Amino acid sequence: MNVGILGLGVHLPQQVRTNDWWSNDVVGRWWQRADGKLDRPRTEADETSAGAKLVLEMMAEYRDDPFKGARRRHVMADHETTTAMEIEAAKGALDDAQVRPEQIDLVLAQTTMPDYLLMPNGCRVHEALGLPRRCLTLQAEGMCTAFLVQLHLAHQMIQSGAAQRALLIQSSGTTRFMRPEDPMSAWVGDGATAVVVGRVAEGYGIRSAANHTDGRYFGALVGGTPGQPWWQGGAPQAYLANPERSRQMLLRTVDDSRGVLLEALRRADLQPHHVDFFASHQGFAWLRRVTQSYAGLDSARSHDTFADYGSLLGANIPLVLWNARKSGALREGDLVAAFAGASGATLAASVFRWGGR
Repeated sequence: MNVGILGLGVHLPQQVRTNDWWSNDVVGRWWQRADGKLDRPRTEADETSAGAKLVLEMMAEYRDDPFKGARRRHVMADHETTTAMEIEAAKGALDDAQVRPEQIDLVLAQTTMPDYLLMPNGCRVHEALGLPRRCLTLQAEGMCTAFLVQLHLAHQMIQSGAAQRALLIQSSGTTRFMRPEDPMSAWVGDGATAVVVGRVAEGYGIRSAANHTDGRYFGALVGGTPGQPWWQGGAPQAYLANPERSRQMLLRTVDDSRGVLLEALRRADLQPHHVDFFASHQGFAWLRRVTQSYAGLDSARSHDTFADYGSLLGANIPLVLWNARKSGALREGDLVAAFAGASGATLAASVFRWGGR
């Protein structure tokens, strides 16, 4: 059975935050912070792999830019919720796929900012869209790898016959975790994406996937209250619980991305030069460029979103696909390789033939 992407949907808050939102005083204090200096020059403790050296070179290119290549990002207003964004993105994906709500059998949802604890966003989306009662709805968290993990799970469910069509949802409300005095606050944005997955024509759809986990980096970047359990503190925030572990995880990013991408290609009996389009996670302005080159995907087309949207974490790759399709960079019949990595650390790659719906 050939299973692939039938439709895409994106919803972005109307409010746009440009770099001048941060005062010169705040930006000046970023330079003075000793913690979280992930882009500091190489030390003796650093890894010496070729990939780690490339990461340090790329970070050095942006060392004088306090915003690290980001220019603008969409930001939720106080009254907005992630479920509201997810509902609109899901409506767009269903319309794009020409699929009716009653035809959805599976919902896999992910968010960085749930409306409530103990109450999954997916159930609210299910009710708002009028999806059938028989539809399995599940929060499938994965931080930045969420979409590729969801795609893999949906593929398996549809191939097994447990579902015919799946709705995958990803949302980022990450700006609400960020304090303006933290440099990371400039690197993220808000928004939601949705993807409808189902049967496609022969020769199209998902060819392979690879998923890796490296628990050595658990606790690098976290959301909570510094110095105490999150439920005992005040408002949660994103912070580096272990800056050195965060740095080492970052230095491993390019080596690890190459490993998971090449594994996915091998499973599909393909080589890097076969790839027509590369869809990369957008954690940093430089990540796609160095990952693509190091994995040998130089002949593939690509599209970057970091400068105009910041990182939308689990929504990054659907956002890349949506923009690339609009611009013509992603075309019917393209062989796509996609990669994402998340704090924790998890890594995922997928290879699929675009189109065929």
